[in-house]
Amino acid sequence: MADSDSGCVSASADDKARGASWRDHLKVHPAADLFPLMSASELRELGENIKKHGGLISPITFVQVGDHFELLDGRNRLDAMDLVGMCIDFKRWAEEGGDIIRPIPDGVDPYDFVLTANLHRRHLTDEQRRELIAKVIKAKPEASDRAIAKQVKRDHKTVAKVRQKLESTGELSPVETRIGADGKQRKSRAPRPKVVAPSPKLVEHRVTESAEVSIEERRAQNAALDEPETVIDEVDKRVNCVTNTILRHIEGLSHSDAERFIAALRDRLADIAVEAVRAAATSKAAE
Repeated sequence: MADSDSGCVSASADDKARGASWRDHLKVHPAADLFPLMSASELRELGENIKKHGGLISPITFVQVGDHFELLDGRNRLDAMDLVGMCIDFKRWAEEGGDIIRPIPDGVDPYDFVLTANLHRRHLTDEQRRELIAKVIKAKPEASDRAIAKQVKRDHKTVAKVRQKLESTGELSPVETRIGADGKQRKSRAPRPKVVAPSPKLVEHRVTESAEVSIEERRAQNAALDEPETVIDEVDKRVNCVTNTILRHIEGLSHSDAERFIAALRDRLADIAVEAVRAAATSKAAE
């Protein structure tokens, strides 16, 4: 049943008899869903650890929404306790252990709190990171790319790419102004148009009456056919050199840090590719 004073759940005898979960009584705030839930095996391990220590060590956090409270941080811990059959009596916790449950500090944004509380203790894959970025953008579309990047510990260019994808698929509407990390509003920049390299010009080959000219043209064509092999060999050498350098930098890093390194590198390479196309287009135009 729900406790009207605290907004928390106190498991009754009837609840225990039918195996009711805390989720049957307590609403979860949308910000809590930014991060994925643990697997069943991870929850069981966590539940056994909580039982071993006699209860929770880290407090469960709530946020007041209107006249009721919603769970903001602690879904996995409560699910773990459910899984191992531990009693979840929020009313008793509120009366006897005020340090076990706590409200969010006044003036703190629920999404900011969840990110700060969970990002350092979660090992996320690149895909999960991008999903997290997408969720934050959808929840706070007015936040600037740099502000979101600072929260999720990613480059602002990565955030911009996720935002562009959401806008292109219609999942997000563009906003005219965005709020930066300093709290100031600024007009959002229009996306840069994609630079498309111009199509190569067709070279018209004319047949001349001079046999000597035809032979020279044939030699020039053969020389041109040999040139790509030399270029490819040089490119391969550069690729091998860069690959070895990257491997030396990754050596000794943890799995999560290595994934973060590779993600940042991938974003940087994408930027370099765009600059290369832009430079080629400019060079062609100058000719």
